[in-house]
Amino acid sequence: MNIDKIDFHELCLDESPQIYGNVNQLNKDNFNQWIKENLEEFITIENYDIVVPDNNVMNDLKRLGYEHIHYQCHYSSKAATILNDNFKYFTGFVNREHWLYPIITHSFNTLKGEVIDFARVSDPNDPIENEKSSFPHTYYGISIPREFVLKYKQETIEDKSMTPLLVQWYLKNN
Repeated sequence: MNIDKIDFHELCLDESPQIYGNVNQLNKDNFNQWIKENLEEFITIENYDIVVPDNNVMNDLKRLGYEHIHYQCHYSSKAATILNDNFKYFTGFVNREHWLYPIITHSFNTLKGEVIDFARVSDPNDPIENEKSSFPHTYYGISIPREFVLKYKQETIEDKSMTPLLVQWYLKNN
């Protein structure tokens, strides 16, 4: 992904005006530049097995009150960070080999330096779960400190908020 050629402002609005509607209030050029300066490349995967949390991680989080919702990346990654201070929260993008949506917004975690993606926990009822044609996937993210994520604890845990906190973190830092 050549981040210098991507309009992240537009990408956020195109993907989900409901969760990124507040991007409209931002200066497009400044927002895009800030993302380019803060975006970090993490890992390229050939299948989801590499980033799916193991059963011990899932069970530990569930004991702490985590309720898994399939495909809810922004909620899941914030909730994991709120419930367990060993998780680091990142929000950003995934670049993939998909003809219609090659770049998607995405939130994920790291645990002991390894990428953990709760949105990729298996759902046996999903027939396109490991869509081979879209790999490889490359994860890019901006680190948002746990202390900041904790400000959104109630809406995350109680309301299962899908707000990714990208714009909120941008506003705090600009």
